[in-house]
Amino acid sequence: MGYCGRMLRLRIVPVLALLVSGCVSVDYVGKTYAPTTTVELFMSADDVERPYEVMGEVRAQVDTIPFSNPGQQLQQKLLEEARAKGADAIILGQLADRQVGSTSNTTGQAKSKWHKGKKKTQYVETTTSSTDDVTELRGTLIRYRAE
Repeated sequence: MGYCGRMLRLRIVPVLALLVSGCVSVDYVGKTYAPTTTVELFMSADDVERPYEVMGEVRAQVDTIPFSNPGQQLQQKLLEEARAKGADAIILGQLADRQVGSTSNTTGQAKSKWHKGKKKTQYVETTTSSTDDVTELRGTLIRYRAE
C-alpha cells in the first residue's frame, strides 16, 4: 500500500469509530464521595445483599444509530461515572430508546395555467419530517453502609 493509501486509511478509521460509537452524554444527580476503584454491578435492587444508601441517579445516552448496539458502551460510561462519584455499586435500569426531537420542513410550489381566459393556480406542498432518537441507560448509584 502506498503512502496515500496509508494516510487515507489513518484518516478514515477514527471517523468511522466516531460514527459507530456516537457521542455519549452522562447526567448525574445526587451525592458525591471520594472516587472508588471498584464498582459492583447489579441488575435489580433485590440482588444487593448488603445494607446500602442510595446516592443518586445517573443516566447515559447516545444518539440512536441504526444497526448499532450501544448497550455495552452506555453500561461502561455508567460504571465510569459511578467510580468517579464514589459509588460502591450501581443498580442498572432498563435500556430504552426515546425520541428527543423532531423536525418538519414544508416547501411549496405554485403552478399557474390559463384556461379559457382564466388563470388557475395549483399549489403543491411537500413536507419532510425527521426524528432525533437516543438510546439511554439509567442506573441508581449506591454506597454500602457500615454493618
